[in-house]
Amino acid sequence: MSGMEPQGRGRAERLGPLVITVLFSLPLWADPVAQALGYDVFYLADPKLQAVYATLVQLLGGWPLYVRAVRGAAARRFGAAGLPVLASSLLYAGGLVAAVRNVPAILWFLAAGVALIVGHAVEIRGRRAVSEMRR
Repeated sequence: MSGMEPQGRGRAERLGPLVITVLFSLPLWADPVAQALGYDVFYLADPKLQAVYATLVQLLGGWPLYVRAVRGAAARRFGAAGLPVLASSLLYAGGLVAAVRNVPAILWFLAAGVALIVGHAVEIRGRRAVSEMRR
C-alpha cells in the first residue's frame, strides 16, 4: 500500500454513459438533419429501423440510469435517475407503438433519447456537487 488516498472516478468513467448515449442516438438525429438540409434518405425514415436504433439507445445508453433507478426503488427512494428513466421508458413505448403501426415515430424516440441524456447530465452534476461538498 502506498499510503495514498484512493482517487475518485476519472472523467472517462463519469462521462462514459453520457457519451455512449449520445453516440447511439446519432443515427436517430440523422433523419431530421438530412431532411432539414433538403435530402431524403429513405432508409433513415423507416420507423422499424428507428425502433432498432432507439432500442440500442435504451439498452446500451440507458442501462446505468435504469440500474440506479431500480436500486433507488428497492431502497424506497426516488433518486435523480427515476424521473428521466420513467419519462424515457414511456416515450420509448409510445415510439414502439407508433413504429408497429408504421407511422412516424422519430419524435418519440428522439424525446426518449433526450430524456436519457438529460438524466445522465443531472446525474453527473449531482455527483460533482456531492464530491465538492465532501471536500
